[in-house]
Amino acid sequence: MDLTFLGASGEVTGSCYLLRTDRARVLIDCGMFQGSATADLKNRRPLAVDPATLDAVILTHAHIDHSGRLPLLTKSGFRGKVFCTPPTVALTDLLLKDAAHLQSEEADRMNRRRQRRGGPRATPLFDEQDVPPLIKRLTPVPYARDVEVAPGVRVTFHDAGHILGSASLSITVSERGRTRTVAFSGDLGERNSVILNDPTKLTHADVIVLESTYGDRDHRDLAQTVAQFKQLIVNSAHSRGKVLIPAFAIGRTQTLIYYLAQMHREGLLGNAPVYIDSPMAIAATRLYQSHADSFDAPARELLRTGRNPLTL
Repeated sequence: MDLTFLGASGEVTGSCYLLRTDRARVLIDCGMFQGSATADLKNRRPLAVDPATLDAVILTHAHIDHSGRLPLLTKSGFRGKVFCTPPTVALTDLLLKDAAHLQSEEADRMNRRRQRRGGPRATPLFDEQDVPPLIKRLTPVPYARDVEVAPGVRVTFHDAGHILGSASLSITVSERGRTRTVAFSGDLGERNSVILNDPTKLTHADVIVLESTYGDRDHRDLAQTVAQFKQLIVNSAHSRGKVLIPAFAIGRTQTLIYYLAQMHREGLLGNAPVYIDSPMAIAATRLYQSHADSFDAPARELLRTGRNPLTL
């Protein structure tokens, strides 16, 4: 067995790992590089493996830094399955279509500038026509179900508590009479956060590939952060002020809605209106609501008593 890091090595975007055995080639994630001056060059660089030779892809979750280069695989001849959890299928469809649209818009803007200067035409990394062939290959697998994805390679998805459908992976490789387990953490959620379950504890692995985005810092206690957030919102509502909150459309926005809905039920917001100024965030929130079976116990209890944790 051989494991090659093709991204998220020395940086925190572009997650992509190639697992090779004497019988199989499996890719774990194929994310987009983001945030650096060289990101576009890295995204356009051919993979160190021919996509047509891959037996399968395993996707930990839908965020673009883990899923954003998947359409390039089908464009380059990949014809296998992409295994992921059922909610990840829906979120990946949403995110990749949005990414394709944004890239096409950016290419159009660049071409208008380049046309005036006589420069070469810009092309998007992939466009909206490239997404459906990839989406057709997404194969849903529930948490805790063991499935063979390639000869001698089996995977079990475990709830990672990061975003809806996010997973840690236990990959069991059988080769030449030996069996070894490689665990991939994926992106891990914070314990005791709202809506989703805490990350599942894995009990065995011979090798662990662990995310370390915030591995070099200590964060403030979650309860203190929530208390400060609520106080800011209450102060603004009472003074008839306005609060603008930039938030990731998937994950962070739903967490904010949860706390605002809680404050509304407690009578802390008065008649203050709440607006979500993001079509993607609205669509993602609806997807969360349609997968309430992934909610944690307190969120499911709210639903049981007729109160939607994601509706004010």
